[in-house]
Amino acid sequence: MTQYVLYGGKGGVGKTTCAAATALQYARDGHSTLVVSTDPAHSLSDVFDSRVEPEPTRIREDVDLWAVEVDPSDRIGQYRGQVSAALDELEDLGISLDEDDIDEVIEAGIAPGTDEAAAMDLFVDYMDDPRFDYIVFDTAPTGHTLRLLKLPDVMSSAMGKMITVRSQVSNLADSVKSFMGSGDDEEADGQEPEVEVDLEELQDRMERVGAALRDPERTEFRPVLIPETMAVLETERLLAELDTYDIPAGRAIINKVIEDPTPGCDLCQSQAESQQKRIAEARKKFDLPITLVPQLHGEVHGLEAVETVADRLEANA
Repeated sequence: MTQYVLYGGKGGVGKTTCAAATALQYARDGHSTLVVSTDPAHSLSDVFDSRVEPEPTRIREDVDLWAVEVDPSDRIGQYRGQVSAALDELEDLGISLDEDDIDEVIEAGIAPGTDEAAAMDLFVDYMDDPRFDYIVFDTAPTGHTLRLLKLPDVMSSAMGKMITVRSQVSNLADSVKSFMGSGDDEEADGQEPEVEVDLEELQDRMERVGAALRDPERTEFRPVLIPETMAVLETERLLAELDTYDIPAGRAIINKVIEDPTPGCDLCQSQAESQQKRIAEARKKFDLPITLVPQLHGEVHGLEAVETVADRLEANA
């Protein structure tokens, strides 16, 4: 069964590097692995030093490693069209959702310009792709990620309400047509029959994503942080949110750790000591294993650098 690993955390902490390294680690172990970036910044190409397309792209020939940088805008049109058609259909029948329902729909990500719903819908496509044993997700910064994880439940609920209302109205309309004897006159006049929006399928996709995200046998969320006070506090809040959504967290990754401060450099020694205090705080606050990844010289760029991080993650798995 496909396994899913999701990396999250604030921007600039190294989520993309960790996601790329984890995917490489699984691929080296003989598993067909896809790493997916849903971060609008799209830095997988930079990390791998290789062009990553909007469709799964093979990164290496010697191992079964693939990458894709999702452009949610490609899916937004299709997704928004489905939902807008459903709302228009209800409006044409003189039915509108109440304010609470509308707020819930908007919060779910149906509002124009929102890409979380499109990204989550794509999640299902990759879940169903038989080519991959493991899928590693590099998510957007924390706020976007939390909306992403909350989305399946909200969407499923909103779609359920829309399906119920549409069904009730449809049954009433059929009864009126039957009573009036209208039959299929509209189609007989050459008018195109209305295309039915498959809300049931959309609801089913969201429910499947929600179930997968909560299944500790299939999914593991890994927060990434750097050894600084604010990062520790933000990660603590993130873990609390994950617990609220029943999303299983497997381990935390503390990145950019100074392991060998330059001898004779007071500033380096002071930074290293401060980091060790923050790491100790994280160990007390987080009820999960912690993996330390050393600070590398320069940015992680190219497969050799990714190999270094993969080795560290594997050694501390």
